[in-house]
This record gives sequence, C-alpha cells and structure tokens, in this order.
Amino acid sequence: MTPIALCSDDYAQNPGIDAGILQLLAFGRLSAVSCFSTAPNWKSTAAPAIREHKGQADIGLHFNLTEGFGQTRMPSLHAVILRSLLKGMNAERLQQELERQLDAFEDGYGQAPDFIDGHQHVHQLPGVRQIVLQVIKRRYADKTIWVRNTVPANPAWSGKPQILKYLGGQKLAAGLQVSGIKTNHGFAGVYGFDRADYGNCFKEWLAAAQPGMLIMCHPATEVYPDDEIAKQRVVEYNFFRSQEYLDMLAAAKLKLARLSSIV
Repeated sequence: MTPIALCSDDYAQNPGIDAGILQLLAFGRLSAVSCFSTAPNWKSTAAPAIREHKGQADIGLHFNLTEGFGQTRMPSLHAVILRSLLKGMNAERLQQELERQLDAFEDGYGQAPDFIDGHQHVHQLPGVRQIVLQVIKRRYADKTIWVRNTVPANPAWSGKPQILKYLGGQKLAAGLQVSGIKTNHGFAGVYGFDRADYGNCFKEWLAAAQPGMLIMCHPATEVYPDDEIAKQRVVEYNFFRSQEYLDMLAAAKLKLARLSSIV
C-alpha cells in the first residue's frame, strides 16, 4: 500500500468547516489539517477541539494574508500576487506576521506545527517564500517541519495546477530541497471548486499517486455565507464520508498516512 497524505485546509474558518474536519478525523478519513490561527475562534474553541486529535494527523499552520473572517479588511489574493511579483512585499512586516501567527498557533495548540502551508498558497509567492524558509530555519532548527509545495503530481496536468507551479510552487520546492526542509512529493487537489462529480476528480488524482504525494481538500458539513466555495465544500464532505472514497483508495492500493511519517 503506497502512503499518501490528504490535508483539509481552512480549519477554524467557520463552524461548518470545523465540524466537517473533526468528523472526518474521527472516521480516519484525513491525515493532515491546516489551521487558521488568525481566526477569532481559534484559541477559544477550534484549537481545543483539534488538540484531541494530536498524533492522529499532522496539524499545521495555514499562513494567512487574505482572509479577514468578516471582521477585518484584508487585501485580495490578486493584490497580494501583484505586490509579490512587483517585489513590493515588506520583508520585515511579513516576518512579524508569520511569527505572530506561529505564536498564536502554538499558544492554542500547545506545540509547534507539524507543517506550514499558505491560504490560497500565499506561502510560495516571491518575497513570501524566502521569509517562510528563513523563519523555519531559525525558529525550528531543532524540529522537523514540512512545507507544502504545489508542483503537480502529474506533469501533464494543465491549467490551474501549472499556474500554481509557475507562481512559486517550483521555486519553493527547489528552495526547500536546498534548505533541507522536508516537503511532499507531488501535489493534487487543484480544480475549479465546481464539480458535482468530485469523485471523478479524486480518481484522476489517485492515478498519479506516489509515496509522499499530498492532496488538499476543503470539506464542510453545511453552507456558510461569505464563502465562495461553500457549496462545493459540502460535496467534498459527502464524498469523504462515503464508501466510494475508501473503495478508491483500496483499488489504487493506497493508504493515508501522516506526511511527517512518510518524508
């Protein structure tokens, strides 16, 4: 059985997402969870709930530069990308923000994250990825922390997977290798969040599986307002609860594992 990792993003964004992730963890359907330590409910409710699953899955920081949870105005993803490409990111402020979010994560979860990735993949952008690498090497020199890269598991995948690769995914993967920081071997889970037949997407991703491949997902039990992909989250949740999902893994001779134990 080839070990791969399935990571659910956006934990602590809203109660529907949290409920979906916690239920799927209880059923053994996930092997990693990426958490917003900037969310209003992180320390009070979300962190205590996810602490119950220590050791069962990798729990990491979802570095956030664009999500304000309806309370704080944040720049759009397009604005952040443009600023990064124009070399307009303030390195000192970025470092302070990453450290602040790591402090909040550790304060709520009780220990360092198992990994770091970015909401909407901001961690791989020019000017951001360099800060991420520097902070990890300094702050976690005595710990093993992996970082998500978005290099497609299948080089033939076109469209959005290739955009992510060339928008920093490939360069981040190279930087991680040079820095000796562990990372996934191939990435999947990228699509338009518009597929009622999500199972067919997942089957295609599994066909490209290799040891250490990482698939991202975004499940939730119900639709919440102010969330562009809210309806698709429920589609994903229902798939991961299903026997079809387990049968797909078995047919492909795959098993879920913590990426920290694979790489």
